[in-house]
Amino acid sequence: MTGQFRLRLPAEWEPRTATLLAWPGVEHRALQQKLVEFYRLLIGLLRRHEPVWLLVPPDDKAAISRLLGGEDESLHLEPLLTNDLWMRDAAPISAIDEQGRPVFIDGNFNGWGNKYPHELDRLIPNVLARRLGMERVRLPITLEGGAIEFNGQGELLTTESVLLNPNRNNPDHSTVTATLKSFLGAKHVHWLPGGLSGDDTDGHVDNLVRFVGPDRLVVVSPDLPHDHPDRPMLAENYVRLQAMTLTKGRPELIELPLPEVLGRDGRRLPASYANFHQAPGLVLVPQFGHNADQKALAILASVFPDDRIEGLDCRALLELGGTLHCISQPLRLESKT
Repeated sequence: MTGQFRLRLPAEWEPRTATLLAWPGVEHRALQQKLVEFYRLLIGLLRRHEPVWLLVPPDDKAAISRLLGGEDESLHLEPLLTNDLWMRDAAPISAIDEQGRPVFIDGNFNGWGNKYPHELDRLIPNVLARRLGMERVRLPITLEGGAIEFNGQGELLTTESVLLNPNRNNPDHSTVTATLKSFLGAKHVHWLPGGLSGDDTDGHVDNLVRFVGPDRLVVVSPDLPHDHPDRPMLAENYVRLQAMTLTKGRPELIELPLPEVLGRDGRRLPASYANFHQAPGLVLVPQFGHNADQKALAILASVFPDDRIEGLDCRALLELGGTLHCISQPLRLESKT
């Protein structure tokens, strides 16, 4: 489909059918075992608060079902091969049309600029739309879910380092802006310059800033040592966020610390507490064995006073390049009557 659409991107806190995940599968045996244990814990927590849809290799479905305690109304296993587990970027983005019906957005996933294999992941929106009888809108640009942040009322945040990167093969700034407005219902597109060092996505916004209300945002603080490689970019991001005008005026900015986490090879990893997952009544916060972990939990507990705040050790996930928000995608399906 192409053309002019009147769609709306719901905020993260709005009702949805389920959270979509994909079962991990890495060749490194010890890391895979850590990931399996992590997913058992994660899914066990989530399914107490919302249904989980899990993409699994067809041949492994029965074994995974046994491992997770079986399928019921809180867990659905969908047999589908994937390249990777980053569903925020590869899976369809759920939008709502003028009649209130969910629509799948296909962002033409290209492995973050052809950095990684994606021949299976790029098909996920089309395959799921066909299986579930959903309308699919294919964008005329390359767009990953982690590249945009939105408040459900037409305010959209993104980064120049991703959507204007030559490896996404997108048109110029004004054309991308117009596309986000016409296809995704954005009233205002707010551009930040870039993201964290060590981020294979080239700087996704979901590691930098998140809406926690229509006019409230948590943002990674630029209060870092002068020689920190991320300080200049985060400072420029902060200046732009302060100058932003939302529906009701200037936003309220709540700062999160930035932990410094190094990988096994000594490289800086894109650890961010902003990459939390919000479920009904539950906020899951990545933890990194860092002395800022507890501070981040306390800040988010004050932001979400009515929700349970749970920290999850995400160091195994982070070795692969992301954490909780990166692996999850809100799934909205038409209600059965």
